[in-house]
Amino acid sequence: LLVKRDLNARYRRAYLGYAWAVLEPLLLAVVYTFIFTILVGSSDPLYPVKLLVGIIGWSLFSRSLMTSTASLKNSINLFQFARVPKTVFATSGTLTNTVLALISLTCLIPFYFVHDLPVSFNLIFLPLWLLLLSFIGWSIGLLLAPIASKIPDVLNLINFLIRAGFFLSPVMWTYDMFDSRFGDGWHAIVAHLNPTVVPITGMRDAILGDSSGVPIYGLLMCFSIAFLAYIFGTIIFERNAHKAVVNI
Repeated sequence: LLVKRDLNARYRRAYLGYAWAVLEPLLLAVVYTFIFTILVGSSDPLYPVKLLVGIIGWSLFSRSLMTSTASLKNSINLFQFARVPKTVFATSGTLTNTVLALISLTCLIPFYFVHDLPVSFNLIFLPLWLLLLSFIGWSIGLLLAPIASKIPDVLNLINFLIRAGFFLSPVMWTYDMFDSRFGDGWHAIVAHLNPTVVPITGMRDAILGDSSGVPIYGLLMCFSIAFLAYIFGTIIFERNAHKAVVNI
């Protein structure tokens, strides 16, 4: 019911409705493709597809992180009328963003005909990578939500980090670009501390039927960050959510 409410509220007055979930990443991809092909000189014919996947994946992570972080502060009035676990409101926002991401992926269908992309077994991993992105954003948001309810500056800081993280994540660049530039040195280890690198790369590989050669330690780092964020996020949220709500 909360997911349905969020979706209806987001597109209630929009003439195009849910079409904006497809148009938004598509329009962004057009702009960034122009920058790379005209100004930077990228000649990869599949770059628009890679860019679209990066935008959709990053949008899912960043929105899940932001809605989860702000869940206590934004739902304070609902806590007075509904006796449900407080994680419900953070979870509903994340599920809403996941639904929108799945709708956004439909903008990739024409590219399968234009570029004759393979329909391979790897596609079954696409929703799993999407769920991992939303799960990581949700977990980190739970960790920060009690703090954000007391210190409003935290939300401003998260907004800034999301804008900066867009360029530090494989949205406009790909794993192959990074690997050819920096190789397997310490730069790669630092890059894999970004929890979006592996899932977004996995999404691209699933859609393109390719393999970017993500190392085992990169996968281990990604899943370890997700696991630790979930453990610490849920513990801190459960211990501090009630006090945070009372003090708002």
